[in-house]
Amino acid sequence: MHWDGDRFFASIEQAADRRLRNRPVVVGAAQRGIVLSASSEARRYGLRPGMPTRRAVRACPPLVVVPGHFDLYEQFFQQIVGLCEQATPLVEPVAIGAAYLDLTGTSALHGKTVESVVEGIQSTANRWLHVSFSSGIGTNKTVARIASRLRKPAGRVAVAPGTEAAFLAPLPVTWLEGVSGDVRETLELAGVRTLGGLARAPLDALQLALGKQALRWQRRAQGVDEDPVRARQAQAPRWREMVEFPEEEWEEPKLLCLLRSMMERILARLRSARMEARQLSLWLRYTDRDESSSSIRTPTPSDLECDFEGYLPSLLRSAWQRRVRVRAMALSLGKLYQPSPQLSLFPEPKRENGALRKLATTVDLLRSRYGESVVVRGIR
Repeated sequence: MHWDGDRFFASIEQAADRRLRNRPVVVGAAQRGIVLSASSEARRYGLRPGMPTRRAVRACPPLVVVPGHFDLYEQFFQQIVGLCEQATPLVEPVAIGAAYLDLTGTSALHGKTVESVVEGIQSTANRWLHVSFSSGIGTNKTVARIASRLRKPAGRVAVAPGTEAAFLAPLPVTWLEGVSGDVRETLELAGVRTLGGLARAPLDALQLALGKQALRWQRRAQGVDEDPVRARQAQAPRWREMVEFPEEEWEEPKLLCLLRSMMERILARLRSARMEARQLSLWLRYTDRDESSSSIRTPTPSDLECDFEGYLPSLLRSAWQRRVRVRAMALSLGKLYQPSPQLSLFPEPKRENGALRKLATTVDLLRSRYGESVVVRGIR
């Protein structure tokens, strides 16, 4: 099962403040910025995530604009994840507002159908927390994720085993995770516009156009995905970089320089996955094998170095609790979000034209093709 929150931030604001219920509400910035989330009432006026807040206010005079309260969203999300973990220990949070569940052979079924268990989770979240989410049920992650987004809000779509390819075939290729931008344009030039077309295309031609990801994307378009659901404590360390020093390190400038490089690598992966984060954590192991750690949270989620780099010196000083040499350290990201079509809740003028994002993605592309040393970030 995959569940995906409906108007998630706006519905949480309404759940937490009774005065906002049954009123058009958007989460965004009153004077500048974009809409991050729009309530059902606001959507009747045509308001959608990614729309400039000023235009939303003009389109809906009774609109209530509230700033993002990300700590609150994370609290609600953890409560929903807790409900899911009552049904199965295999719950994999993807981002704030979305998660996978593996209900195969779980004791929670007790003779019930998977659909009835999922319906119970949805109704409990709605009754207790006053938030809704849509769910998809399938034999693998790809099918379940797409099914959960097919009939929003509060929808539930189950794809029977053996019908995965037929279910996916008519959908546009952009429904497949990771297929967007240049990849979509490449496929369209090749005449491939649907998942059925991608599933049937000659693999050698796809590999010439798409490279090493071609087989993976084609298999998923065919309804085949063997990626397992990973419980929170067993998730792959995709958002983590670790280094062990051959000799003990104690010079702060060197450690900071290394931390910047580690941060750049993690954020490049984050951008590639079209995610944002608002927590940065640092773990240290000393020469005597003792350990310490520290973390910070940014005001809003981001995937850009400029929003995290300024925190690194204070994060290192906070984590380095003993004046003992360091043997190993790890940097990780947490509190992941799926971003809106535009970048930031409070964009700076330079960001409004996408300059920083364009620069970051261009650097990512150069490094993926020619190696990390082709472009090196300067330190002021």
